Amino acid sequence: MNKDQCDDIVTTVNDPLDLTGMALSAGSQKLFYMNIRNTTTTPKQRRRTRMNLAMTQYTIFNINGETPTSAQVWKNIRGFLWKSLHGTYKIGEFWDKIPNWEHRGNCGLCGALELMEHILIECESPASRTIWRAAKDLWHKRESNWPDIRFGTILGCNLATFRNAKGKKKLGSIRLFKILVLESAHLIWKLRCERTIKFGGDKDKYHSKTEILNRWIHAMNMRLKFDWLLTNSMRYGKKALKIEMVLQTWSSVLQNEDNLPDNWIRKSEVLVGMAPRHPPGRNR
Repeated sequence: MNKDQCDDIVTTVNDPLDLTGMALSAGSQKLFYMNIRNTTTTPKQRRRTRMNLAMTQYTIFNINGETPTSAQVWKNIRGFLWKSLHGTYKIGEFWDKIPNWEHRGNCGLCGALELMEHILIECESPASRTIWRAAKDLWHKRESNWPDIRFGTILGCNLATFRNAKGKKKLGSIRLFKILVLESAHLIWKLRCERTIKFGGDKDKYHSKTEILNRWIHAMNMRLKFDWLLTNSMRYGKKALKIEMVLQTWSSVLQNEDNLPDNWIRKSEVLVGMAPRHPPGRNR
C-alpha cells in the first residue's frame, strides 16, 4: 500500500550509545600505548624535586667542574636515591597534612624538621657522624681529596668523576666513591628507621657508636663479597663484573693488602681495611 507521506524516521543515536574511538578488538597494545603517550600531558614537577635536582647539579659541578643535565641525573639514579630526590618518603612535611600526627614530622633526636637532608647530613646523630667519618677514613687509604658530603653529593654520587694528573678517569676511585656514599647514606636511613619504628623512640635502645661502626664495616664487607660473587662468568655470562674492575675498585682499602696476591678475587677471607670494634667489658 502506498503512502501519500513518508514516515519521519529518527536515525540519530542517543548520547549514552554514541560510542567514539576504536574498538578494543581492532587495535593493538602498541597502538593504544602510543596514543596514550601522545594525549597525556607532562605532569608538573614537584617543588621538592626541582630543589633537590638543582642542588644535585650544583654539587656535582663542584666535583667534576661541569654541570650535568637533568637527563643525566635521572639516568644515573634509582631506588633509594630516586625516592630521596622526589621527596616521596613519609617524613617531615608529609605529617603536616595529618591531624594529630604533626609531631612525627620532627626529628626524634634534635626536634628539627626531619627531611632526608637532615637525616643524612645535618642531624648531629651518632649514626651520621660515625658513618661519614668511617667512609672518609677508608677513602683516605687510597685518595687524599674527600669531597664535601652534601645532600646533592649523595643524590649525584653516580655522576662524580675523579681524574689523575694526566686527566684520565680513575675508574676504580669513581666506583669506590659511589659505593661508599650509597652504602653509607642507606645505612644512616636504615638506622634512623630502626630508632623511630623498631625502638619506638626509646633512647635506651639506640645504637651505640661501636654498633654503628660495626654495621657499616659489615655493609662494606658484604658489598665487597657481592662484587667477588658477581665476577663469576660461568653463572652470569656477559653480565658478570670484570675482575679488573673489582680489583681497581677495592685496591688500597683492604686488610693486609701487602700479603695478598695480585688477583685476590677467589680469596673469600679478604675484608675491607677496617676491623670491627668490640664494646668495652670483661674478657675483651
